[in-house]
Amino acid sequence: MKISYATHTVWSNPGFHRSTLFELPDTPDRIADALENFMIHHATAQLLEIRVPEIARRDRQCQSVERLLDAALSRNRGNVRTQRALGEYLYVGSREFALTAASILRSLGIEARLRVGFVDYLSHGYWKKHWLCEYRADNSWKLLDAQLGWRARGAYRIRFGSADVPRDRFLSSSEIWQEIRSGQIKATECGHHVGETGGVWLPAVGMLKDAAALSGFEPVANDNWGPAVAFSRDRAVSLQDYDKLDALAVAFADPPQSPFEARAVAKAFPWSVPGSAITNSVDEVPLEHVVTRRVVRPYHVHARIQEARANV
Repeated sequence: MKISYATHTVWSNPGFHRSTLFELPDTPDRIADALENFMIHHATAQLLEIRVPEIARRDRQCQSVERLLDAALSRNRGNVRTQRALGEYLYVGSREFALTAASILRSLGIEARLRVGFVDYLSHGYWKKHWLCEYRADNSWKLLDAQLGWRARGAYRIRFGSADVPRDRFLSSSEIWQEIRSGQIKATECGHHVGETGGVWLPAVGMLKDAAALSGFEPVANDNWGPAVAFSRDRAVSLQDYDKLDALAVAFADPPQSPFEARAVAKAFPWSVPGSAITNSVDEVPLEHVVTRRVVRPYHVHARIQEARANV
């Protein structure tokens, strides 16, 4: 089977909820408004002074679209086309918006992939870490910010379409790493939120996640592996890691055109691949899971990693 960015991963596969996705719009420019009927970003909720219900505290830990839709439909068995009460919403992060958008597009046969980088339109003068859905349209790639429904666009005063984010408003983790290294952007101007500690470790971690997502491995936002575990723990990058991160940034600055191509690029950086141990703070306790080390055909490796990750 030929695997492209239109092929579902374990994470994007809606499973029994495939028919639910087909209730949603089938054009990229309408997806963000549709998702806003039953999903809200936790930061947007905070901006609008909406309290996150207790039942929704762990929505950001939903690993797959199937689990997200399980949660959504358990709170309201009706359709997802109409706006629901705030207590029935999913309260998620940008990764879950991007993943759901990718799931919708892949179900329609459209190539779509998650990208991990930084945007400058959510905080003035600050590059905020963010996940987008990149999709193919008219033989080119466009950026879709699926969390920018009409309410969010109003809250953040966004003046561009959610399905056509300007390229200069989003920089991939590799691009922003290179901008920091060249002195064009200050590391302190990049982070999760203004006022919190920024630093070069954030794009370093983001590069591993972006490379993984391009390869078809779509981690939860706080998944870490390899050197990213130390980067996140210490909030710093060790001097001996700079050269290899420079090389990774160059390798992925021009995104591969298929998951297979991305995996071929990643082979030169085995330390960046999520194939040994992954740590996460799911359920507020550390988790570690080891992927099988059995010798298998190369094109089965990714499937085994996905199965191991999905079954945790």
